[in-house]
Amino acid sequence: MINKIDMKNSAAISKLRFYFSRNLSSISLSRAIILILLIIAINLNLYAKEQDDHFDFKKYLFGEISTLSVYIQDINYTTGEVNISGSDSQCPTTPFTWDWGDGTINDGFFPKQHTYSDLTKIYSVKVTAHYFDGGTDSAEITILFVPPTPPIITPVSLSPDIAISIPASKVTLTSRLYGIPSGLTYFDDSFFNIIPRSTIEYVLTAAASIQRDFVNDDVYQIDGGFKQVLLRYPGFGGMCSLWYTNPVSFGVGDYGFQGTIQWSSFFHEMGHNFTLNTPADYYFGGKIDGNANAIYSETMAQIFQHATAYEIINNASSYGLGEDIVADIKESAISSIAIVRNFYEDYCNSGMNFTSWNDPITGSDETIKIFMTIAYKFLEHAENSDLEYRIPLKRMLTLLQGFNQDLRSRYDQANNTIATDFFRATLMVSAVSYAFETDLRAEFRDLNFPVDDETYEELLSTVTDVREFDNPVMSNFELQQNYPNPFNPTTSIDFSIETGKKGVLSVFNINGQILEVCRFDEGNHRFYWDGSKYASGIYFYKLESDNRYEVRKMLMIW
Repeated sequence: MINKIDMKNSAAISKLRFYFSRNLSSISLSRAIILILLIIAINLNLYAKEQDDHFDFKKYLFGEISTLSVYIQDINYTTGEVNISGSDSQCPTTPFTWDWGDGTINDGFFPKQHTYSDLTKIYSVKVTAHYFDGGTDSAEITILFVPPTPPIITPVSLSPDIAISIPASKVTLTSRLYGIPSGLTYFDDSFFNIIPRSTIEYVLTAAASIQRDFVNDDVYQIDGGFKQVLLRYPGFGGMCSLWYTNPVSFGVGDYGFQGTIQWSSFFHEMGHNFTLNTPADYYFGGKIDGNANAIYSETMAQIFQHATAYEIINNASSYGLGEDIVADIKESAISSIAIVRNFYEDYCNSGMNFTSWNDPITGSDETIKIFMTIAYKFLEHAENSDLEYRIPLKRMLTLLQGFNQDLRSRYDQANNTIATDFFRATLMVSAVSYAFETDLRAEFRDLNFPVDDETYEELLSTVTDVREFDNPVMSNFELQQNYPNPFNPTTSIDFSIETGKKGVLSVFNINGQILEVCRFDEGNHRFYWDGSKYASGIYFYKLESDNRYEVRKMLMIW
């Protein structure tokens, strides 16, 4: 995100370049060298700032494990009373230290209550844990009594067919499969005292556009789109996906909007809705449901929620998101990824007992450590790969979207056998391997996952029959819309040139000035354009081949 200092640096560079070009013949060599070094220094400063702004999960996946987590249980915007709860798996016996951000510091265990007298401020609460060995850990959480400034969002145009809405009145749902929970209603305006309803809808719609790309735009549609509604589920302590309803929906307990917005949980439920409704012509939903569902459905929801947070945080300016709301999303994602890490560590340290079946007789979910481990391994490879998240996740879905009647029968959702354990594990290991173009069988076998080599080879050998991500199926001459759009500062353009023909792809500005020209042979191509040398604004790209051409528009926002 570019701040005022960056803008001043950019302006300085422009002035220096202009001065240098106009006075090249009249300035001394020493002065020219000084000017060149000054331009380089400012550019390096901008580059360093850009690198500092890049967000990743490395610290939380690979650094020292934090066992402390806090969340806002309730806020009374009239009285100023705040209730904060949380947990610490180390179970310290010394009370936590609470710094409420208003000058008050006291001790106590969870939950803890505090009343603020000045309701015109934003507060940061710091909770510090004290352990047996003398060590400490801390966690912070933000208390909003007033809207953040500067403006939370500066909206850009998003596709209406992917919109997420939070209705202000009752919505009637119909079902494709299961019963609809009773008691679903709507969130009235009292839940949006600080962050407006429309702002949350906008951010979630931006997230939905990212998730639609993750599933390669291959999702079951209702009325020509994939709109989702977010409904209130009073008395429910979490959130639940209702992937099978019309419109597609999810139920949310009141905690979703009390205090901190539960962004990561929203991304999780949206991930369920997308991954259970893909592929469009034979979606997973209903076909893997039951006691064997989690190894697919919960794994994918965990990956989607954190990949979505990663994408939206690092492309915040493309979506017009302000610093405060980005910080809120970061805080939410960091909290949830710590849970993934803890379950993975627990799996590794407790015997690595693999199962793909959640026994309904027991009181616990035997699969939670397993699906968290698969999600962790995907996140680990994404963080350690130059590919990051988007491309591997699209590749992962490419393999999984080969789901058909044969694979369904082998998944065998109703039975718990050695054969089904092998198939379900191999399906997910194959998908993660294909995602990163790396054979990860040995890595997962070290985690006691049962992997069948024949099934693994079969799944990878047939994936191109479904959709090859690196060679997308297009018509003979076709130009796709760039992604992401808006972008900052790079974007990708997919296009196809007819067999036996050659083509030219050109990028130009609104004045018609050509900025880049590239020539291509027949076939399917992906071109990455870097607009970092240019200003924010509208740009165009054109594909020409054999007396045919097509032009599309794209928007870069700094």
